[in-house]
Amino acid sequence: MSFKLKTILLFLGVSLIPYILTMVLLGSSYYQEQHTAITQEMNTQLHLTVERMDQSLKTLQKDMAFIANSDVMNDMYTHDLDRRIANTLLAKKNDMKLVGNFFVFDPKGVVIASSDFGTIGKKVEISPFAEVPIVSNFTRQVIGRLAVDYRVENFKRFFHNTEERQYFLRYGEGREELRVRHFPESLEVVSPLPSKPALNVVLEEEKEFAFRLLYKYERLFVILLVLGGGFIALAAYYVATGLIRPVIILSEAAKQVTKTQDYTRRVSIDREDEIGQLSDAFNTMIGGMGHALGEITALNTEIEDTQREVVFTMGSIGESRSKETGNHVRRVAEYSKLLALYYGLKEEEAEMLRQASPMHDIGKVAIPDAVLNKPGRFDEEERRIMDTHAALGYDMLKHSQRPLLLMAATVAYEHHEKYDGSGYPRGLSGEDIHIYGRITALADVFDALGSDRVYKQAWDDERIFNLFREERGKHFDPKLIDIFFDHLDEFLAIRDHLKDTIEN
Repeated sequence: MSFKLKTILLFLGVSLIPYILTMVLLGSSYYQEQHTAITQEMNTQLHLTVERMDQSLKTLQKDMAFIANSDVMNDMYTHDLDRRIANTLLAKKNDMKLVGNFFVFDPKGVVIASSDFGTIGKKVEISPFAEVPIVSNFTRQVIGRLAVDYRVENFKRFFHNTEERQYFLRYGEGREELRVRHFPESLEVVSPLPSKPALNVVLEEEKEFAFRLLYKYERLFVILLVLGGGFIALAAYYVATGLIRPVIILSEAAKQVTKTQDYTRRVSIDREDEIGQLSDAFNTMIGGMGHALGEITALNTEIEDTQREVVFTMGSIGESRSKETGNHVRRVAEYSKLLALYYGLKEEEAEMLRQASPMHDIGKVAIPDAVLNKPGRFDEEERRIMDTHAALGYDMLKHSQRPLLLMAATVAYEHHEKYDGSGYPRGLSGEDIHIYGRITALADVFDALGSDRVYKQAWDDERIFNLFREERGKHFDPKLIDIFFDHLDEFLAIRDHLKDTIEN
């Protein structure tokens, strides 16, 4: 984290954070007050509604008791009196605008009178909402019961619902009745119905509507919070920037020196304090770095030149053990670079391959002279020994951390692999063979076939070209063969320029 950012955060910590905490606490307190006020108002409304509902049910209970004790009920078993009772019940139902029915049933549960004439004579099939006994004035025994099927729809007249607020009923097991809609978020208050404790009356209000006034002030609160925080942050930025401006100048100067490598750059800060001393030390350091970098650059150039020379010399040593001149590795190097460029490798990578390809046969230094320089064909054991030179070359170079030598290790290891998988030492095929190995393989074979060796005479060009056409996709990468023939004049020019002879 930068010094500038730390300074700004320090100012913010001692000013902005307490400000935000204070504003948040005030906002939270106001929210709680609003929530309490809204809940209290809803509870008041719910209490009044529940009282009206309960009073209505108590009145219903009294009316039923009055009817049950009337004289007409005592004669309920006389002829056709059930019809008269039914008419009385129907009149009461219509007078109350009741949703449901009044009915009288005997001790056996058979309906003997009802505001719904169609149920007379049938067994009671529902659980009554409320019921009162009918007692005979003569025997003082219960001769039947007056009951009411009081449906929840009767409570609707007590509910004053709007788009944002609604009443509904909720039973103890969680079942709900008369609910009109579901709000995404809401506040609700609940009260049991005294006459029916298992039945709860719920008043629910949409939260966005309930807190509409709060939300209005909340937006204003957020605007004030953002503006106040922004002012404090801006003040902190300018104060912190003013304090550390000299440090910023030094930091920018250091970045520019790193980016441009211009070690003549100097910083001028006219101050007598520690910052001024830091500026002088910075200028001294930059001057020293420029001098040191020049020496390091010269040393690196010398090391790279020496490395390239060593690589080329080692490659020449490997070839000289085969009684061949150094021009073989030079030609292979030039062929490799030309192929690499036309294949699409970048100039820097192609140049490195030119420097690494002379090491392709470095493993031959470990092959006995009797095998290496044997005229004529190898027997099976001699061929096995000779074929180990690829792995031997790789083992010699693989431990280096230098990119050039690592590339040379790959070339030594894979330049005898064949595109169809029939090569050695690992039998790689296609693009599993590194492009460095595929390129060096073609360059090496082209130069080897066109040069005299102790065990053979040089081939003529037509014979070489015919072989390359036959080995396209077998020994060699098809794309590299196409590049070779497309630019054949350039390869022949390199060969003519670097001709050599066999040393006897």
